[in-house]
Amino acid sequence: MKKVTLLILLFSTLMNAQKKQSNYVKLWNEVAQLEKDNLPKSANEKVAVIYAKAKKENNSPQIVKSMMHQSKYALIVEEEEAQLNIIHNMEEAIIKADFPTKNILESVLAGLYWQYFQQNRWQFYNRTQTAEKVDKTDFRTWDLHTIFKEIHTHFQNSLQNGLLAQQKPLEEFDALLHSQKDSKTYRPSLYDFLAHNALEFYKTGESNLAQPSYKFEITDPALLGNNKVYFKADLSSKDTLSQKRMALKIYKNLSLFHHGNKNTEALVDITLQRLDFVKANARFTNADAIYLQTLKELKEAHKQATISTEIAYTIALAYQELARNYVPITQTENQFSNQKALEICNWAIEKFPDSKGTKKCLNLKNAILRPALQITNEHFAEPNKASKVLVSYKNIDKLYFKVLKTAPNVPESIQKIHNPKKKLAYLNKFQIVANFEASLKNEKDYQNHKTEVVVPKLKQGHYIILASQNKEFNDENSFAFSFVQVTNIALVETNNRKTYTYQVVNRATGKPLVNARVNLRNKNTQHTNKPIDKTLLTDKNGFVSYTPKDYHNRVEITVTHNDDKGLFRYFRLSEPSKNRRDREFHNNRIFLFTDRSIYRPAQTVYFKGIAVSQLENKSQVIANQTVAVTLTDVNYQKIHTLELKTNEFGSFSGEFILPNTGLTGRFEISVRGETNLLDKINPFLKNKSMYGSTGFSVEEYKRPKFSVAFNKVKETFKLNDSVAVKGVATAYAGSSISDAKVVYRVKREVQYPRWWYWYRPIFSSEPQEITHGETTTNAQGEFEISFLAQPDKSVHAKDLPVFNYKITADITDINGETRSTSTVVHIGYHTLIARIDIAKKLDKEAKDNSLSIDTKNLNGEFVVAKGSLKIYKVPVPKNVYRTRPWAAPDYQNISKTAFEKLFP
Repeated sequence: MKKVTLLILLFSTLMNAQKKQSNYVKLWNEVAQLEKDNLPKSANEKVAVIYAKAKKENNSPQIVKSMMHQSKYALIVEEEEAQLNIIHNMEEAIIKADFPTKNILESVLAGLYWQYFQQNRWQFYNRTQTAEKVDKTDFRTWDLHTIFKEIHTHFQNSLQNGLLAQQKPLEEFDALLHSQKDSKTYRPSLYDFLAHNALEFYKTGESNLAQPSYKFEITDPALLGNNKVYFKADLSSKDTLSQKRMALKIYKNLSLFHHGNKNTEALVDITLQRLDFVKANARFTNADAIYLQTLKELKEAHKQATISTEIAYTIALAYQELARNYVPITQTENQFSNQKALEICNWAIEKFPDSKGTKKCLNLKNAILRPALQITNEHFAEPNKASKVLVSYKNIDKLYFKVLKTAPNVPESIQKIHNPKKKLAYLNKFQIVANFEASLKNEKDYQNHKTEVVVPKLKQGHYIILASQNKEFNDENSFAFSFVQVTNIALVETNNRKTYTYQVVNRATGKPLVNARVNLRNKNTQHTNKPIDKTLLTDKNGFVSYTPKDYHNRVEITVTHNDDKGLFRYFRLSEPSKNRRDREFHNNRIFLFTDRSIYRPAQTVYFKGIAVSQLENKSQVIANQTVAVTLTDVNYQKIHTLELKTNEFGSFSGEFILPNTGLTGRFEISVRGETNLLDKINPFLKNKSMYGSTGFSVEEYKRPKFSVAFNKVKETFKLNDSVAVKGVATAYAGSSISDAKVVYRVKREVQYPRWWYWYRPIFSSEPQEITHGETTTNAQGEFEISFLAQPDKSVHAKDLPVFNYKITADITDINGETRSTSTVVHIGYHTLIARIDIAKKLDKEAKDNSLSIDTKNLNGEFVVAKGSLKIYKVPVPKNVYRTRPWAAPDYQNISKTAFEKLFP
């Protein structure tokens, strides 16, 4: 049975938990028992009795509750049309209902539509917008614009009679609700409940609709001000369907309601929600600063109430969010924001130690003060030479280190231990070969920092570097470790599909190691992984080669040279499959051709095919083989099939008559067959099938009589300029198309420069409609489209965006023939793109070296420019150092003199 979970969202809030109306308790208990016994039909019949009783008594909560249970059972019992019937029943009930039942059902219906969209959004996004509903009675056929407009309408209907809803205590609807403790403190009335349901939709901002030029944006800083400022803010806009605007109106109405009834807890709660919403969607500068200032004013106004701790927690969160923007060296302005967060948390803890906000502040404080430690080092180090370890840390003043002597298999053993306490105890069992400590820079900014610490000289072997802020190494919450192998041996691998070649060299000098023993060994862990144990000796250049005869995984290579030994893992060796290679170089293909690329219905399609087989870069035709040729329509439905045979040249031909009814569009001819042509050459070949296909268009068409095109855009425009783009319609006979109707649209998209994506996530721009309209061509067939180049205010000018204004025009002449064309105008905050081309290498002995400079506007046209050209000589370092395996740390723990001495 196909079950549609259409009511999940609704039942998450509208479930029966407390049955305060005693005269309905017994009936609902009977329903619950029938449901428990898996008798949904009987339960539905009992609910019908309850519904009739509630209808007679005009008991709003019980009416709604009954309808919800009936809807649930309909989904369980019925099949395809269950969800449609639920919506229809809900609509009929709304027509007959009065306040407050009507308002609740409107909210429920909007929620059902909203959830259906969320479950099927991909279908709505792929549908074309229609002028009217495809089927007014079936919401499943609506387009994206229609479903959102319908959700909006029903949520607005649910908020009608707001004054009456504000006077309805939510306790009257306990039969419908599954309430959390103290939730009615923040949502005491029916209006609160309905308004917050609507906000869940309006806050998402998910619509992906083509946005109008007058799209509502949050550009007024007053919307982020305190309530006195917010109440005076202007929310009027032509964009009546804007979800952001509707959310702000609901926030305003809720705030005015609770400001009037002196409900401090509810007022502060809705104010905090509003501030978070505006900050997240603000399209003005300094939003973070205004947000923090408003929160501080709100906290000061309510500092004697326990709800002030919720405000304090929100302020602390804001400071913590600012602290996350800290980047060592490059972005340090918010380095100490966590200090401010701690100050706010400490105030709340001291002022109201038992409040809910204080509990949140305690958790936040613990998170800020929690130490963090991680160490990283290179997997290999040179014997009897110092090495470095990278320390990533937070809230640590001093670290203690131990170097432990281990065996090669220890890393795998440690990975199997997940308990930190047991892991630390296991590590402490190994022999200590060195102890050292390091003082770390701690500015009490509660940020993550990195520094490098010198590891003392070690002899050849395997080691663990163990670090802890506890000298006794007995705190499982503050330790970190890493592995290092000390050896002078390095191994370089190459392979050419058949043979694996390894070169053994000195790690420090790169000099080849002669007569080094190279052992390849693994464990047979599964039937597809064959064991290997092979020992080879390097030649005078340090090379060994091995051609595997099977598949070997997790191979360990142990290299021994004099008194030194190096272990390298893990490698994969495999012999390429003979059949796999044959398939790579063997291919059967049928090339298909049609006499035209476009046909009318009922016309004849003439086709020809050539079958070719390719083996080892040699081709030959496939003769005297039977093939099946199939014609399919736009829905991939089979229309006709022919069985043909290739001739001595590997070719075949035929014809299909196209149907004169049905859908037009992209048709396809495909051909399949098998061949034994190459069996004599290579009987192991498995690819004996051959296939080919080609497509063509089937359209009701007639020869066009005129063409239309925009003139090339050459001008340099600026944002907020009035832009005029010209086009012309010309008959193929040479005359002008005058008095033709021109319907146009202008849409804007955002494009960032290529460098913008280097350090930012993938960005996709939502097209926004700037303008649309109609005009006509003049006597010369010319037309002009003008628009105002409005920028997207959500995009920062510092990122150098380019706004692409795409103009599309549909021109219809007096005979009804329509031609379309489009062009794009590029406009940005900058107007010039300069490019320098110069050779990668220049001859310093040459008298003249040249470079070229190209200056163009954003539309790719050359513009004259004047400027200065400067050439800088890059300073050459005195010493060439080996590149770090990690980024440079922000704190340097090693002096320059010591660094140059230890790591020359």
